[in-house]
Amino acid sequence: ARTLIGVNLSINATHRQELRTAFETKIRQYMQLKYFLTRLVHSQQVTECLIRLHRLLNVLENTLILFTADHGDMLGDHNLWRKTYGYESSARIPMLVRWPDGLASTPRGQVLVPPVELRDVLPTFLDAAGVAFDEKEFDGRSLLELIRGKTDRWRPYIDLEHNACYLRTDHWNGLTDGRTKYIYHAFDGWQQLFDLEKDPAELNDLAADPAYAETLALWRKRLVAHLAERGEPFVVNGDLAVRPKGMNYGPNYPKSSSAPEGKTS
Repeated sequence: ARTLIGVNLSINATHRQELRTAFETKIRQYMQLKYFLTRLVHSQQVTECLIRLHRLLNVLENTLILFTADHGDMLGDHNLWRKTYGYESSARIPMLVRWPDGLASTPRGQVLVPPVELRDVLPTFLDAAGVAFDEKEFDGRSLLELIRGKTDRWRPYIDLEHNACYLRTDHWNGLTDGRTKYIYHAFDGWQQLFDLEKDPAELNDLAADPAYAETLALWRKRLVAHLAERGEPFVVNGDLAVRPKGMNYGPNYPKSSSAPEGKTS
């Protein structure tokens, strides 16, 4: 017990934990509110730009608009902060497209299920501009294909990946189709499986649930196939391998990978 200004402060372990939880909750709420207000200001600026396109330049109906971001932020979700994680708060970003009538006759206001990513932005702009390009030279695809209803050749899922950055243990690979997500933590081989439709906040890890053993094996096999072209140390003897140390990976890996170990280039 301690006395401060004549007040007896007796804090046992239970009370200490309650105070800590309350403090962490307030901090999380404050940071989330601050982040929301920042995004609100940003949204207002975007809206102002659109108004100027319409009122001053009169080109809104001839303009393809794509709104996206490079990453999210955990903001206390899963008791984590910053980016770099495979969870929705960090890895999932908006991809909003408004197209002029001349590019597609599809009604606006739809939510399309197929997974999209930042690598789709450049092919989309080239397609919209009428520039011919070789699809084999790009990892992404034109979003106008989806908008026009051409979904037969679209990817079934996308890959997720991050090297060690803030924490040496936080480097992982993953896959998702927007409904299911599989994350493989390479530092120690820990794996996670989430049903994003039933559990969008990713609070229920299904990896250890016997009922999802086949689903877990399927997604692990898919990740093995995706990483197989890299060989060791990503895949060893036909299975995902533990990688205690973070490492860079790029188109010219390993020749041009000169960044210090554990840092992203």
